[in-house]
Amino acid sequence: MNPHVRIGPGVLDQLPEVLGTARRVLVVHGRRSFRAGAAAAVVDRIDAEVRCFAGVRPNPAVAQVCDAVALAREYSPDAVLGIGGGSAMDVAKCVAVLAAGTDDPATYLLGPRPIPDSRSALLIQIPTISGSGSELTCFATVYSGHRKLSLDHPSAQADHVLIDPDLAATVPTRTAAASALDALAQAVESAWAVRATAESRDTAVRALRTLTPVLDAATSRGDFADPHLRTELARGAALAGAAINTSRTTAAHALSYALTARYGIAHGAAVGLHLRWLIGHNAAATDADVRHPDGPEALRSIIGDLQQICLDGTGARLETLIDRLLDLHGLGDFHVPHRDWQDDLSGSRAENNPRSVSSQDVLAGTATAAKRTRSTVIADA
Repeated sequence: MNPHVRIGPGVLDQLPEVLGTARRVLVVHGRRSFRAGAAAAVVDRIDAEVRCFAGVRPNPAVAQVCDAVALAREYSPDAVLGIGGGSAMDVAKCVAVLAAGTDDPATYLLGPRPIPDSRSALLIQIPTISGSGSELTCFATVYSGHRKLSLDHPSAQADHVLIDPDLAATVPTRTAAASALDALAQAVESAWAVRATAESRDTAVRALRTLTPVLDAATSRGDFADPHLRTELARGAALAGAAINTSRTTAAHALSYALTARYGIAHGAAVGLHLRWLIGHNAAATDADVRHPDGPEALRSIIGDLQQICLDGTGARLETLIDRLLDLHGLGDFHVPHRDWQDDLSGSRAENNPRSVSSQDVLAGTATAAKRTRSTVIADA
């Protein structure tokens, strides 16, 4: 079931209508940003009993999910409302789905125990930043120490999504740039993913066509302050989220989680650091190492089309746009740490990459990307 999506400035005011007859609402949000933004005022006007779980931190841990689920089981809400970035919405999914179970929530995330097939509470997602795509996917990311876990189940799909770009007006430029990188990566990865369908690839291409001129303008301006840019960024990010809900992401995401968990790199920036070398890596696929079902030439054609969309929208290639966003985030000269990436390449995201990737490929690719960035800096100087 696809969610009912409302997008545009001011759609947050439709929240009471979306809640309908819900009498008990559990709001899942972050520690500080919720009260500082416009969403809190709308929630305060809801004609229903409202309780909040305000403990969500970036890259949520299993313990946070367990606390939130415990509150939901005690409160029995009619509706769960996720408001914030991807982490808040991921926790809201876990709450809505796992509250229906009877076991410790950690057992569903850490072990093979089946996820509950249904949920009784309405699930509504309201992103306050554009890029994660979490509002439109049926999976969530949770961490156990440095280990990345996933909840992936159809019942985690939202019933309603309200995307109001005005909510992103106060997001710091550095944060917005990282989130925009996530959206860009989702569009690119969805287009070349092994699991892509014709429909999801078309959605990914539409996302990239929407995003590239927006990101060109934002990186040229040095911010995302223009309301029109924020609206178009929200539209492009939503399309990218819808695309990966079918195709899932690939190696750029698989390799990003270690940078986030171990080195504190913002998720979108971590993805971008790997995406910039994976573009060339995937374009060089051969019959011996290609995973894409249509073969290496078809994969090269897909990547060529993506590069052309970026050239049309920005006048530059994808790698250059990624570097510009990394600069805006403040990581333009960051060098990916030298480490063994084998464990990061053992999951489904890496297997969904259209060309096989080894730990040596990662070391070579990140080294090449670092050299290219240094050369660009010298040339620009």
